[in-house]
Amino acid sequence: MSSSSNAVRLAALCLVDAFMRASVAEGFAFNPSRPATFPPCFTTSTCSRRSVAAHISTGRSGSTNAFDAFILAPSPRDCSSIIQIESSLRMATDGSAEVEFVRADDLEALQALFAKECDVDGLMSKASLETIPAVAELLSEGDLLQEELDDIWISAPKFPVESAVEGPERIDVDSFVQIYRDIDDIFVDEENDDEGRESSAQVQSKDRDDNGDEEDPIVAGDEAELEVVFKGICDSSTSLVSKEALKRWDEVKSLLEDGMLGEDEFDAIWEQTAKKPGSNDEIDVEGFLSFNVALDDLFVFDDDELKEDESTDDEDIVAFGKSSDPVAVVDGDDLSPAEIFTAIADDDFLVGMEELQRWGELQDMLANEELLPIELQNLVSEAPKAPGMNDKLNEKGFFALYNSIDNLFEDDDDEEVAATTSDAAKGRQADGLIKKALLAFIEELSRDPDLLPCGLECLESEQEQALDMVAKLEKQPSNLVIAQGGDIQVQDLTGDWDLIFTTSSTMKFNQGLSGLGGSFPNGRFGGVVQKLQASKYTSDIEYKERIEVPAGASFDVTVTGEWRLKGTVNLFTGEPTTVMCVEPEKVVVGPTSNKADHWKSLGPLNLLDITYVDEDLRVMRGNTSTDTIFIFQRRA
Repeated sequence: MSSSSNAVRLAALCLVDAFMRASVAEGFAFNPSRPATFPPCFTTSTCSRRSVAAHISTGRSGSTNAFDAFILAPSPRDCSSIIQIESSLRMATDGSAEVEFVRADDLEALQALFAKECDVDGLMSKASLETIPAVAELLSEGDLLQEELDDIWISAPKFPVESAVEGPERIDVDSFVQIYRDIDDIFVDEENDDEGRESSAQVQSKDRDDNGDEEDPIVAGDEAELEVVFKGICDSSTSLVSKEALKRWDEVKSLLEDGMLGEDEFDAIWEQTAKKPGSNDEIDVEGFLSFNVALDDLFVFDDDELKEDESTDDEDIVAFGKSSDPVAVVDGDDLSPAEIFTAIADDDFLVGMEELQRWGELQDMLANEELLPIELQNLVSEAPKAPGMNDKLNEKGFFALYNSIDNLFEDDDDEEVAATTSDAAKGRQADGLIKKALLAFIEELSRDPDLLPCGLECLESEQEQALDMVAKLEKQPSNLVIAQGGDIQVQDLTGDWDLIFTTSSTMKFNQGLSGLGGSFPNGRFGGVVQKLQASKYTSDIEYKERIEVPAGASFDVTVTGEWRLKGTVNLFTGEPTTVMCVEPEKVVVGPTSNKADHWKSLGPLNLLDITYVDEDLRVMRGNTSTDTIFIFQRRA
């Protein structure tokens, strides 16, 4: 073993010896056979550190390095950790011919390496960094380019130096670890690139088999751009970003102002983001990248997951008429209900959803959207079932189903009237069917008492189905937005309206309008009523949110303010539209009253396009996010 290695080992042993004697001096019992009796920890900011320093024999070679290794190690530190430091120091200073490369993920070994190479101030210059054997070998063999090292050195935070002190820039142990890992990342990236080229065909095949997930946008290539942004918003003296600075970033600022990102959402992401050790609750570039990944997750949905959910959840509704096996279709306009039942019934003389696939006329209605799948499912569920069965109809139940379907189209029986008013009649009929189907769908979502109302906990596939029905409803002639050329009047909206469904991500995150439901033990959102009033001089709005709490402790959250209508042009369709603008003023909870501008959760409802209105139903979409919808139903 080399003399330098002996010196380091001696230094570590000195430290262990000092550790034991300092333990006794501070009143801790020391028992080599029972590690649990050691002092619980020593840190660099307590008297324990001074005790250790006082008991180290400064006359022994290497003791200073051992002490440096101890104080640079993260607290807490026990005796076994000190022995590990000794081992790491011995490895780093082994005098063998082959250079020993410290693993980038071995923090203690890196700290020990820094302690060995740093100057008397516990800092390291760039010149000292280049003399570290591992770094020097990479530079000499051309594996690490000087320009690459220069860039890594420039990006690393430097130790503050007083203006009166001259000398080269120096780094502390944290910056050294960052630099060492940045160097290691260069080779990790190259290895990954080589492996990716060699197995690209296999990876593509596996992705096809597994319906592979989309690659994260940060990983896909936006990291470099975000690092440039980070340099623009970070504190130049610390290379760190505070919460306030992040909130001033244009991207976050615009999301907050537009109501696309709530204050609670921002705070939650910030709390989850790892902070720079030793900083004043600030993040470095890695934390900034992690914050952006979490931010993107609020707005980006996995298309593959959506398709998978849709294919799974819609099997019984939308795709029940599709089968991989050939089905004998029973068709014929002159067939009686009894003949149809006899032809499609199973061996037990019963009919379920599977047997209905063989009814040709019914399949034509579904294909032409004259009858919606959700309507058929509701009609089947309402028809009387065979004794002892939950999903099968006997002949009597089938006749009831047949008559229910026939009643939907009874207006078409008068051919003479249909000849003169066919278009209008079909339009009204389709309008009524779509609206009825939408309301039935929303009612079905609300039947589960364990789920929050208004669709706040519905599946993605259910949300997409609701959006599809709303899009069809908006095109119907009964829509006052179409009938009046987008010119909606105040009197069309005044009254009391229940919120029955929304896709707002903000309301989903807050589990309600105000977010107070989740802040009370066992409390939960119970619904919202919107009250619109208007006179010659004023237009007042009131939201009354019910918060349900067990044991009779339920209460209301009341939001008051003003509202107005503004005629404009839809940004996406170019058609005339009316925007509902709301200015909330106060939020009242029991005896307390607060200014509403502090409640960012109200933002999504403050500026909405009115896309559908009739006598008792209203649909509004986000002014900049058309997939955000609010459906209100007028109270009788």
